[in-house]
Parts: sequence; C-alpha cells; structure tokens
Amino acid sequence: MIKLIMTDIDGTLVKDGSSTLPKELVDTVNALIDRGIHFVANSGRSLISTERLFDPIKDRIYYAACNGALMGRYQELLFAETVEKSLLLTLLEDVRTIKDTVPFFTGAGIMYSDSEDEELLRWMTEGYQEDITRVPDIAAMPEDFVKLSVYDKKHRSGETFRSFCEKWKGVVSTATAGSMWLDVFKFGISKGTAVRWYQNYFGVTPEETLTMGDQQNDVPMLKEAYHSYAVGNAIPEVKAAARHVVDTCENGGAIAVLKSLL
Repeated sequence: MIKLIMTDIDGTLVKDGSSTLPKELVDTVNALIDRGIHFVANSGRSLISTERLFDPIKDRIYYAACNGALMGRYQELLFAETVEKSLLLTLLEDVRTIKDTVPFFTGAGIMYSDSEDEELLRWMTEGYQEDITRVPDIAAMPEDFVKLSVYDKKHRSGETFRSFCEKWKGVVSTATAGSMWLDVFKFGISKGTAVRWYQNYFGVTPEETLTMGDQQNDVPMLKEAYHSYAVGNAIPEVKAAARHVVDTCENGGAIAVLKSLL
C-alpha cells in the first residue's frame, strides 16, 4: 500500500515554469490525502515558489524544496541545511567565470540576484513566482543560504557546467535541472536524502513510497522508492533509474499514475 508520494514538479507534474496547477491534479491530490496518503512536492524550486504553485492545497501537503535542502509544510519549516558561507562565496567566484550564466542565492524565503537581465527576472517572478530581491552584489548579502542556482542562457546546462561539477565533486552536491539550471548545495543533500528524511518522519518504508521525476536531479529520489516512475519526456538516465516509464508530462502521465491509486 502506498503511504507516501514524493514527486518532482516541473517537467513531471506541470510544464516547466508553470504558475498554476490543473484542477484535475488538485482534485486528485486532495482525494489521495483524504485517503491518508502523504503528498510531498520534491522540487528544485524555492519554498516560496512551491507554496505559491500549490496555493489551493498549500496547507494540506508537505514540501522538499531546493532539492532537499529545505523541508516543511505551510508556515512550518521542519529542516534546513545551509552552505558554509566562505565556501559559497568561493563557488560564486568560480561560477562567475563561466560565460552566459546568471547566479542566484536562495534562502528559506527569498532569492537574491544582481543580474540586469530583465527578461529572465520577469520570467522567474511571473512563471516560477519567485520572490527575488535585486541587489548590487549578492556576495555582499549577510544571510545564510541553502543553495546557489545558476541559469545557463545557452540552455546546455549539462555541457556548460560539466567542468565545474567535476571540480567541486565531493565538496558540494550539484545537480542539473533541465537544460537551463545548475543547483549547488551542501555536500550530501539531494532529493534522495529528502525522501529518506520523510520516510523516517512518517514511519514509511521504501516499499510504501512512490516517486516520480524527469531530470538528473530526480535520480536519487527514484532510487529511494520501490514504486518509481519516469514520465515519457524524462532524460534517458531517469528512465533507466525508474521501475516504470509512463506517458509524458504534457499528456498527463504523472497525473494518471496518481489517479490510479484512487
């Protein structure tokens, strides 16, 4: 019996950068929760962005935001893991040497940017519904942060950040999300550690857990559940890691999996 569902959002449940959920999905998640199943949105999105997307049911579900660096539910932070500040600044200095990229710092409730790319910032605030504070230099911000996110203007994140990820392997955790993003967070943190955290929190086994995803950062999550699904538009690495492959996100493959549990 499935007791815990942890699913990626962009490219799995909804089109990348969506700002609203289809009513069919909202109704299905409500029905699953009414049956006693825990639902966790496990995403690279910030906590604020995730809460806003799930606004119709934000007080009924749980979140694993920033690829597992933040866990909680509406107005209740349960877990946060920040990157050591001096290391974060060193990473920022390094990533600034990569052409056509835009870095962001993400905390528990806000993102900081020193970019002047108006179109990119508009897309993030209107699509992802992020709270972005624009500052002259993000390196000067005193707060602790859970994640360094880097946008690739060329939309070839795997290629663009390959050398960076190899250089910092074993020092921090890195994961590409789609063709546009690299996420950098404390070593050992991943969507997979988020699944294990919630399994322990709810007292649920891998055999009672269902996960779904489409991108490289979803692979650790899929490996922590017996019932693992890749949508049809997933990259080959994700399909290889999943026990099942279903229809694409656009064709409602993930929603169909959820509805099959009712």
